[in-house]
Amino acid sequence: MAIEMVNNTTMSIPSVGTPVSYDFAYRQTSTEGKTPRPSLTTFRAPPYIHVESWDYTADFYDDEILAGERLADQCDAVILRPADLSRRTCRRLQQSFVENFLRWTPIFDQQTCISALEQGDSDSFASSDAPTCLAFLILALGAISEDRNNNSDNLTPGLEYFARGSRILEHLSLRIGNLATLQCRILQASYFKFAIRPLQTWNSITQAARDCMHILSSRIMQRYNPSDQEAFNRAFWACSTILHELEATCKMHPIGLRHFHELVPLPQFEEEDSGFYFFLAQISLRKFLTQTLEVVGYFTGQVIFAPVVIGELRKQVREWYDHLPSVVQFPIDSTPLFDSRKSFLRVQYIALHVVLGWPSVLKILEVSEEEAGAQDHETIVVTRDHARHCIKSSALLLSIADEQLIGRKMGTHFTLYPTFACFATLLIAFDHPALAFIEETKQEQHIRNGYDVLRPWAHLPLIRRGLERARILMQQNNLAHIFHTYADELPQNASGFSPPVATSHDWRSPRAGFTMKP
Repeated sequence: MAIEMVNNTTMSIPSVGTPVSYDFAYRQTSTEGKTPRPSLTTFRAPPYIHVESWDYTADFYDDEILAGERLADQCDAVILRPADLSRRTCRRLQQSFVENFLRWTPIFDQQTCISALEQGDSDSFASSDAPTCLAFLILALGAISEDRNNNSDNLTPGLEYFARGSRILEHLSLRIGNLATLQCRILQASYFKFAIRPLQTWNSITQAARDCMHILSSRIMQRYNPSDQEAFNRAFWACSTILHELEATCKMHPIGLRHFHELVPLPQFEEEDSGFYFFLAQISLRKFLTQTLEVVGYFTGQVIFAPVVIGELRKQVREWYDHLPSVVQFPIDSTPLFDSRKSFLRVQYIALHVVLGWPSVLKILEVSEEEAGAQDHETIVVTRDHARHCIKSSALLLSIADEQLIGRKMGTHFTLYPTFACFATLLIAFDHPALAFIEETKQEQHIRNGYDVLRPWAHLPLIRRGLERARILMQQNNLAHIFHTYADELPQNASGFSPPVATSHDWRSPRAGFTMKP
């Protein structure tokens, strides 16, 4: 029964005056910048919010393109060096892969993992076939997910395996109907995601998505045996969750994969394993997130205020939570969780509530600028309730985000984005008279939490720019003492778009004793 409830990912969304079908032509990066929702890349402040807009889109792409070129150069260099393929190392990295990836995204069973490594070892990893490619990428993901900072040459962990696997994958790229090739592409994209290289992740996962769509448009599925069909279904949904993450965080435009959702059954699992329940919960939660974003803003480039719709969405999301199997249930508070998968579900769930409540915050700020309010009493009560829930959820997310941001995990890349969005939301709302009925808007501890949890990631250019923008907002709110505690300074260029930033492409996760580079 529980698994059926997790499988139920259908949302009935009341009409808000927009077509039912999804307009794939809309979601272009430049247009999405008009949406008044703060993010690491853009914020188009409406007239009633008295802060500067920002747009770091071009900087983001410049940084990521440069990072990709440097990574390619490193791959060319490292592939000339011998890789450690000893049985002991392979066993250790294989175990790390299972613990830190496969139990999050079970695109195949552990026996497939074992067989790939055994086959690779049998011919000293000299072949250029799909199983050898899979073996190399398993080792690469195992290495990067260990999150060890003991690499003296500052290369991304596992790059020696990744370079070899990617070279083989390039030769296999024309084999669209090969399941092992599709699985390799998803592992390649997941490695980029661990390395927090969103543009490279996008390029890799869209190739996998295109292959999925080609397969579904052909008769290949009819020729698959039941085992291969199930393997494809798992790969499809793994691809979909990564694709949705990048659409939601980096404002990437859809490529059409959602048109095929109804054609592909959700994965079926015979064993009772928490990893399978997590995978299904993740699929359904991502569908909630993308569909919600369409309703409250992505569809028209504007945040839509529709309290009845938001109330219905909140109810459906709560029903999803209430029917979660116990093995993946999480508390909706700041109780520490020592299960990174549960904590990641919690971050996404709370972030979804922030997105749902943000239109009500905007409406209150907008009405506060008008001479006479036109809302009826019932609408005002509902709006205030939704706004209060948004701000409280923002504060809650900042208090728990470090569970995903201490070290590097499958959920780290995604978590950076809602963490900054909640941080910026609280800075915009801080001490605003129209929001005085919400206690959290007067409590600077939440601002401090946001700065503390993001600051160790300032070696990433995207985060450094976000923190520079945050320091401008803190200065305006008389909260400069928070960043002065760390001897961090206000950027010299405190106006206009895109203050300069010292570019670094360091892969490393933060560690204790971190100090921000000048």
